Amino acid sequence: MLEILEKGLLRVEPGLLLWTIITFVVLLVILWKAAWKPVVEALDARAEKVRSDIENADRSRQEAEKLLAQHKSMMDNSKNEAAKIISDSRVDAERVKNEIIEKATADARDLSDRTKKEIELAKDRALADIKAEVVNLSTEIAAKIINKNLNPDDQKALVEETLNKVRTVQ
Repeated sequence: MLEILEKGLLRVEPGLLLWTIITFVVLLVILWKAAWKPVVEALDARAEKVRSDIENADRSRQEAEKLLAQHKSMMDNSKNEAAKIISDSRVDAERVKNEIIEKATADARDLSDRTKKEIELAKDRALADIKAEVVNLSTEIAAKIINKNLNPDDQKALVEETLNKVRTVQ
């Protein structure tokens, strides 16, 4: 190792140093002219693309948030409309139910009134028929009494016969 140090690996030679600096500067100028511009332009283009992508992503996010808000609003409106329709339907159903009950009650009342009237008429007809029969029977009795001189036993038999006829009429 000492040999390497003595031969000059770490020794600086002025001529070699000058040519190394000149080569470095020339290479730097060539790279500056030939490679630096395209590299910077590529980096600028890449930075612009990243910036554009970020802006597009931000715009897309904002649009998505806006659409989400619209969707939520539409869903809320739909829920409110559905609740209103259900509520209106319940009110309508209740109204129809009450109308049906009122109509059925009125129909039942009318039927009951009609039936009572028919019963009263039938009763009146039956009483009229009974009165007519009583008049006929009384007339027959009177005619028989006039035609006969009745003794008490005949009179009693005649009354019982008439009562039996009245009972069968009832």
